[in-house]
Amino acid sequence: MVVFQYEWKRSKKSILIWAIVLAVCIFFMTPVYYGLIGMTDSLPENFAQGGFFETVGVSLDLLMKPLGMYSFLTGFFMIAGGIFGMHFGLSLHTKECTENTSEYLFTKPCGRRMIYRGKTQCLLGGVCVVGGAYLVASLVTMLLFKPGFSLGEFFLLAISFFLVTLFFGALGLLLGSCKPNNRSPLLTAGLIVFLEYCITAFSRTVSNRMIGFLSPFSFFNPSE
Repeated sequence: MVVFQYEWKRSKKSILIWAIVLAVCIFFMTPVYYGLIGMTDSLPENFAQGGFFETVGVSLDLLMKPLGMYSFLTGFFMIAGGIFGMHFGLSLHTKECTENTSEYLFTKPCGRRMIYRGKTQCLLGGVCVVGGAYLVASLVTMLLFKPGFSLGEFFLLAISFFLVTLFFGALGLLLGSCKPNNRSPLLTAGLIVFLEYCITAFSRTVSNRMIGFLSPFSFFNPSE
């Protein structure tokens, strides 16, 4: 518990910043995008054509549904959630190297197992805070600007954001424990998450589900 409290105290500012930024973004972006999709009569005829909608896993018909635009936005917010989760998981192990600290020299009575447990608990707490903030902000936004949606479908979409964030957080924790001397955890997290999203986009474009199994984004298709 001592390790968890120490890690939480050191990381809570970053966690709160991520939570607030994601909550504010989904609150302001949702009504704007719903307003844009309501102007379909003024859109070009070839707007729905091309590979963009196919790449992100949605269609124009899906966007017209009550939760269509929210699912579209959540698909992109998953990228931000994945970057947060993986960077957080990595930094829990790499800070000792990147910040040239030696704070765990005095934790010998605890043992490495207790240290890893405390870091894992801190990761779960951070993911829960960010995921909870996103869920609450999303729910308030939808109730204010787009009422009449299915709560069951909404919670499935919101939980998808939490699960993707948790997956990349666990991956970051694993990579951080294997290679704690990573001095660019944010760059590493961004590149890996972007690569995983590109894998999903490619699998949708070529209609090959086997390729999609290499990326967690493929398991949370907004259109399904």
